[in-house]
Amino acid sequence: MNPRERVLQAINHRKTDRIPANFQAQAEVTESLKHLLGLKDSEELLQSLAIDLRRISAPYTLPETGPDSDGYYTNMWGVRYQKENIDGKPSIIYPFDENTTEDEVENHPWPNAENLDYAASQQECHKYHPYYATYGAPWSPFFHETGWLVGQENLFLWMHTKPGVVTRIVEHIVDYELKATEKFLDACQGMLDIAYFGNDFGTQRGLVISPEHWLRFFRQPLKRFFDLAHDFGCKVMFHSCGSVRSIIPWLIEDGLDILDPVQTSAAGMTLPSLLTDFGEKLCFHGGVSTQTTLPFGTREQVRNEVRSFVNLTWEKGGYILCGSQELIRDIPLENILAMYDVKLR
Repeated sequence: MNPRERVLQAINHRKTDRIPANFQAQAEVTESLKHLLGLKDSEELLQSLAIDLRRISAPYTLPETGPDSDGYYTNMWGVRYQKENIDGKPSIIYPFDENTTEDEVENHPWPNAENLDYAASQQECHKYHPYYATYGAPWSPFFHETGWLVGQENLFLWMHTKPGVVTRIVEHIVDYELKATEKFLDACQGMLDIAYFGNDFGTQRGLVISPEHWLRFFRQPLKRFFDLAHDFGCKVMFHSCGSVRSIIPWLIEDGLDILDPVQTSAAGMTLPSLLTDFGEKLCFHGGVSTQTTLPFGTREQVRNEVRSFVNLTWEKGGYILCGSQELIRDIPLENILAMYDVKLR
C-alpha cells in the first residue's frame, strides 16, 4: 500500500496497513528537525517521518501597492495600512465604514483572480502524484477577511445592524477566492486528492459567533467551496481551530470529508466523542495536542496519546495522524519524533 492509497483508504473508512500521517510545522521547527537529523531538505524530513501527504502550494493574494504620498500601503482588498507608525495618522484605514451602503460595496474595486498563475502548483502535482496523497487550495479565510475589511468589532456589530452590507462583502470575497480555487484546480489537472480550506470559527469553549449567525452569513459561502472541490473530484478538508462541534452536522450535510485540526482540548472536541457521533461520515486529521501533551508531556505520554488514537481507528479508518495545530518551537523535538514513532497498532 503506497502513501496515497493509505490516505484515501483512511478517508473512505477502510482499514489500512498503518495509520497515515501528515506533518505541519512552522519553518523554524522544520529547520531544527532537519539539523537534528542531518537531513538536507524538507522532502528528506517528510520521508524520514514516513509522511503520506504532500501539500501543493496555492498562493492567491495579489501584490500590494504603495507607499502612497501619505505613507500607506494598500492590499488587494483596498485596506490601507502603515508598515511603520506615522505620527498622528491611523495605522489602518478600512475601505468601509458605518455609512457604507450595499451599492458602495458593489462599486468597490474588488480584486480580479485572472492574473493568478498556478504553473508551479501543476509542477508539484506532477512531482508527487500518484505516489503521495496531494492536498491544498487557496486558503480562502473569508470570515477573517471580512473582519479585516471592516474591523473585527464592526463585523460583529454589523451582522446585527448592517446584515445586507456584510452579506455583500462576503459574497465578493468568496467570488474572488472561488475563481482562484477554480484556476488552481484546473492547473492541478486531476492530480489533487484533497482540497484544503480554512476559517477559524471556533474558540476554546465554542463558536466565535452564534450558530444562527454562522448559518445566516457563512454556511452557504463555505458550501460553495465544498461543491467546487467535489466538482473536480477532490475530497474536502476544512480547517477550523477551537470548538466547532455545534456546526459539524451542517458541515457533514454540506459535503465535508475531513475535519482539521481536531483541537482535542477545546470543548466537545475529544476524538473518542467525535468518532462516536460523527465517525461514520467524517475523517479526522490532527488531534495530537499541541496545547498539552506535545509541549509538556514526556515522550512516552506522547506515544500513549498516539496509541490511543491508533487503537480507536485501527479497524475502521477515518483518521490521519497530525498535531492538533501547527507544530511550534515550544514543543521539544524529541516529542515530535515520538509522535511519529507509533503508526502501527
